[in-house]
Amino acid sequence: MTLGLIAALLATMTAGVTLVTVGLWRMRQRAEAVEFAPEASVADLSDDLPHDLTDAVPAASLVSAPEVAAALAARMEGMIAEQTRRQADVLTVALAGLKADIQHLKSDVEWLAGERMIEQAIQMAQRGLEPDDIGRELGLTRDTAATIAMFRKH
Repeated sequence: MTLGLIAALLATMTAGVTLVTVGLWRMRQRAEAVEFAPEASVADLSDDLPHDLTDAVPAASLVSAPEVAAALAARMEGMIAEQTRRQADVLTVALAGLKADIQHLKSDVEWLAGERMIEQAIQMAQRGLEPDDIGRELGLTRDTAATIAMFRKH
């Protein structure tokens, strides 16, 4: 390694350690402010909380830290329940669409299988097989095989 590269790595590491230290120091200062000011209102602490979570507690009331925590926990539970409900709704719609697609595929396969079976029955009738043999071979009723044989012999 060159001396310049080593110097750059040391400078980067020093900057990273400095940023982490400053962040931890600021977090400690905020925690001490909350600890030493239990009579502080939510409005005073709202700078430290995400905006949508400060709505969970009335700003004008004086509350203690456990009350703020309980209110925030209740708000988070509501948000999680709403997200779970939305995901369930999306899943229900997706499953309904999938069920409709499968139903269409099933009807298409049944139609194709029926067409293929009729073609085979016609070919067998043209070769001179009896309706009983055609029915046994293809799983058709005797009446169906006899009808196909009757029309295809002419």
